[in-house]
Amino acid sequence: MLGHFYFGKFKDGILLTGDTGRWHFLSEKDFNSFVNDSTPKDTQQYQLLEADHFCYHGSEEAFIQENKYDIQTANSYLFEATSLFIFAVTNECNNKCIYCQANGGGQLKKMTKEVAEAAIRQIEKTPARVITIEFQGGEPLMNFPIVQYIVLNAQKLLPKKEIQFTIVSNLSLITDEIASFFRDYKVSVSTSLDGDKKLHDYNRPAADKTSSYESMLKGKQILESYGIKTGAIQTTTAQALSCPETIIHSYADLGYNQVFLRPLTRLGSAARRWNEIGYTPTQYLAFYRKALEEIIRINLNGTPMVEYHAALLLSKIMNGKAVNYMELRSPCGAGVGQIAITANGNVYTCDEGRMIAEMGDEAFLLGNVFQNGYEEWMNSSCCKAVCSASLLETLPGCCDCVYKPYCGVCPVVNYAINGSITKISKDRCAIYKGILDVLFDYLIEGKKEILHLFQSWSKSI
Repeated sequence: MLGHFYFGKFKDGILLTGDTGRWHFLSEKDFNSFVNDSTPKDTQQYQLLEADHFCYHGSEEAFIQENKYDIQTANSYLFEATSLFIFAVTNECNNKCIYCQANGGGQLKKMTKEVAEAAIRQIEKTPARVITIEFQGGEPLMNFPIVQYIVLNAQKLLPKKEIQFTIVSNLSLITDEIASFFRDYKVSVSTSLDGDKKLHDYNRPAADKTSSYESMLKGKQILESYGIKTGAIQTTTAQALSCPETIIHSYADLGYNQVFLRPLTRLGSAARRWNEIGYTPTQYLAFYRKALEEIIRINLNGTPMVEYHAALLLSKIMNGKAVNYMELRSPCGAGVGQIAITANGNVYTCDEGRMIAEMGDEAFLLGNVFQNGYEEWMNSSCCKAVCSASLLETLPGCCDCVYKPYCGVCPVVNYAINGSITKISKDRCAIYKGILDVLFDYLIEGKKEILHLFQSWSKSI
């Protein structure tokens, strides 16, 4: 009997995938034999397909029982409650990034202790035992006293929670005092690095006309003197498309062993300046392929480096492991995986939802820390709507896609681009399909050194 699987044309054959992440590549002739149940049962090919649950002998009930634990593992995030709480402690910033999504040009606001404490008390109601509090902005260090207040008081107010703290900063305001505090309270730090000095300063100009790259570098060095290693995220603009190798080496030269290549999201300033800094999926994927080739080359020459987007997907493909990356879930993590809390105490489904609010649209507002609480946020029509709209199993074009086991949709991006949370962004879909095409090119080719490298990446998540 045939099991449940997805399939699609891939170059000169057919790619099969299953809900546990397993996959097989068959010639068209072998695929036709398989789906017509004419593949000899004693062949290695049939036995491999059976081992990976693409077909089975015996009863359907026994097949389901055999599969269920792998299915649970691949979707384990469904058994977890909201665990990521983003505190946007200010929308003020000392950079003027050309793609800024966190400040719509409205009134500048800073979170107060009263808002912070009210938010923390609501967090207590999440069933999740391990939670992450992430500080964002604007530039969150422009409100460092409230960051300090939350770190010092959250554990007192949430004695039954295990709390991890992280901050996303441009590092320009890092001092010895701040670095010492982060070291003492184990606050992990992530920054943005878009490429070399020229590209980084173009994408992320400092408001005072100084070099944001040099400021970032100085902050990074201070943190490292206190034993703190930073992570970094790259955002790809049109200006980056011609220099993928330069970008990768800018990371390697600064000692980073991981790069997260992110396509531009059409929100905030990026939406307004799209004709200047945007691009087509085809252009991005040409950039991504060249960048990935360079990362692989660097690894094969003896310097470890991981591309994070690839690692997220490979974790699902090679290990059948659920990845709690909010955009690659079904449903997505909006509300049920993360919420974002702004300076005035408003609560949104996710970071992107509060970015839509910065653009003047409250479509993804769940409530306010003073007016209602966690249970109301989770039971709100808004939270239910984004969950429903991101359930791949019910979305035309997604429910039967060969890449369905690895992918996800973002209702907020759909809404920003198409005015509907259920109308899929064609560009975003094309980019994720393209990235998966690139990865399966390597996987199907099957070079041992690449497979070994990809396996190590998949285990790094």
